[in-house]
Amino acid sequence: MTSNIKNNMLKLAIGMSLASSVSMLQAQDSLKQHIEKEGFKFVQQIQAPAQMTGWAGHIEQSPATVFISNDQKYYIVGTLFDAQGNNLTVDALDRYVKKSVLEDVWQSLEHATWIQDGQTSAEKIVYVFSDPNCPYCHTFWKQARPWVESGKVQLRHIIVAVIRAESKGQAATLLMAKNPQQTFNEFHRQYGQKKLIEQKTVPVHVEKTLEQNQALMDKYEFFATPVVLWKNKQGELQSVQGMPKSMKDVFE
Repeated sequence: MTSNIKNNMLKLAIGMSLASSVSMLQAQDSLKQHIEKEGFKFVQQIQAPAQMTGWAGHIEQSPATVFISNDQKYYIVGTLFDAQGNNLTVDALDRYVKKSVLEDVWQSLEHATWIQDGQTSAEKIVYVFSDPNCPYCHTFWKQARPWVESGKVQLRHIIVAVIRAESKGQAATLLMAKNPQQTFNEFHRQYGQKKLIEQKTVPVHVEKTLEQNQALMDKYEFFATPVVLWKNKQGELQSVQGMPKSMKDVFE
């Protein structure tokens, strides 16, 4: 009889413990969901102080760590130091978050409005922030022809208007064309010989596209064109502002 009572009490204790654990996990999930709604993207659980759960992630592609109290009353977003002043989060961010952030940046580029230049089947994708009045953008386009025309590289031109007042109307001409790729390449083939038509009235949706492209450029703190972004052989995101020193480094 005594043995049965002990067994029942043990089962009850285990059941209460499991219920408590499930309740805590549900509460953590609920708080995590709240933090996610604030814009934080969770990537990897990391070491944390007693009575807290730590996570490495990023908010708007800026690496950060968040620590959630196990009682679900508080959370802290910031850097963790030990008593000796050592930064305990920098390694975690570099190890777990850097790749995630760069993939997020790449997806942002994919979702932008761009003009395709090259075959869809090309193995290499390269993004280029380009202004119609940027001479270095034209130089890049011209020097890229061997790789593009061979079918190895596809350029994706994200059109912006940052150089001259007429850039906006000319950028609109490219985006509004029936065949943007043909119009874009024809413009560059005749570069310096024939001026690109400037749209005097830019439709709202086209103006919004240009604003979004500009905002993307600003977000990554680029201020001059061309801006070239690609992935190297290791799949790591690379970028250069201005003309690349070596086209082979970009395309091969």
